[in-house]
This record gives sequence, structure tokens and C-alpha cells, in this order.
Amino acid sequence: MVNGLDKIPKPDQPHSNEPRRILSPGRLLLILLVISVAQYVNTGSVSWLTDSFRWIENTVTGVVNNPGASLEKAGEAIDDIARQAGAKVPGTKPPTYKNNEADISWSAPAYDLSGKVVKIADGDTLTIIDADRVKHKIRLYGIDTPEYDQAHYAAAKSALSLLVSNKAVGIDVKDTDSYGRTVGVVYIDGRNVNLQMVKSGHAWWYKRYAGLNQALREAEEHARAHQLGLWADTDPIAPWDWRRQRR
Repeated sequence: MVNGLDKIPKPDQPHSNEPRRILSPGRLLLILLVISVAQYVNTGSVSWLTDSFRWIENTVTGVVNNPGASLEKAGEAIDDIARQAGAKVPGTKPPTYKNNEADISWSAPAYDLSGKVVKIADGDTLTIIDADRVKHKIRLYGIDTPEYDQAHYAAAKSALSLLVSNKAVGIDVKDTDSYGRTVGVVYIDGRNVNLQMVKSGHAWWYKRYAGLNQALREAEEHARAHQLGLWADTDPIAPWDWRRQRR
């Protein structure tokens, strides 16, 4: 007997025209996360609290009205945003530089001047030529070496020549003296040449101009204690005293 009850849908069978649940909470969270990353990468801030919710409202409405087409469009949009964000996030793609610009900027020495030593005048004065072919006369800061007519003059000049002649050096500029020379600390391969000259006994610590320099003081004490270079003499005369005596 047909009583019409078989036409009534069972409780576990939804009506065919009932709206389907398209976006799950996880799906919405993923959309918000991708939008936030994209906005941060492109603008430096995340402003989706207003714009994104308005977009989500319109998107959800479209999904309810046309589920198939809206889901496909949303998926494409998410993929596109993810690709753009990934391409712009630092570290996802190694940067390229023209002519190794990055390497050059990072490897350049942090000196005020640099160049090749082309002349040694005496134990504390030299001349360099820089990359622009400009010459600079350098007076080594904080040290003083024997004058031309003093003992150890030749030894001091030779010691400086052995350290830096025809080699590339860097200069930490301190001042310009009354003769127009650049006063500075000379470095070769990271080594302090001024300090080396004092420590090996080929120069005095010039207290008048570098009285607070602890490293130079200790270097001279070392040379004195081991009677190196000019300190092998019983009573060596400092260059500034020698010059004063001959005025």
C-alpha cells in the first residue's frame, strides 16, 4: 500500500537544495594567513582587519550562490598569492648582483687610505700610490725613528722597507702634520706596522703625540727588555733630543 511515506527523505539524507558547507574554519584560517603574509611582504604591514574581512564576506557570498566556480577562483587566488609571497620573502631565492657588487662592498678593507708602497724615505715615512694613481706621503703615527746622521738610521729604514716595500697597505688616518704629510697607522695583512717597528727595536714610542697608547708603550718595554735594535746601545739618544741638540 502506497501511503506517501516513502517520498519523505530520511533524517540522514539532506534535501538536494540545501546549501552545502563549502569553507571550513581551517580553510578560512589558511586564506587569512596567506593574505596577511602577502600584505606584509608587499607593504610592510598587515591591514586585513578591514579590507580582508570585506573580501571574505564577498567571497563567502559568492561561494554560497555559485559553489563550484567560486571555489575554483578562490583556489587560484590563493595559489597566486602564495607564489608572489614566496618569491619576495628574503632567503627564498638567492639575490643576484651585477659584477659581484655585493662581494666587493663586503670585502673592501675599512681603511681611510689604501695603496701600494712605492717609496721609503726613512724608518717612519713612506709614500703610497692609490687606485687613482694619486700619491700620498705617510708619516707613521706614534713612533719616531733615528735621523739620517744617527746610529741605526739605516737599520730602521731597512726594517720598514722589508715590511712594506712594493706591497699593498691600508692606512688608518689620524692627522695631517705641518709638512702636509698624512699621519696614520699603517697595516699590512691586518698587522700594525707602527707597532712592529717599535717592538722590533727600530723605533721609539713617540710619547709627545701618542702618550696614552698602551700598545706602543708595551712594545717599547719589550724591545728594551730584550735589547733589540737600537736598544742594544747603552744609552741611545731619542730622535727628538737629537734634533733639538742640532738646532
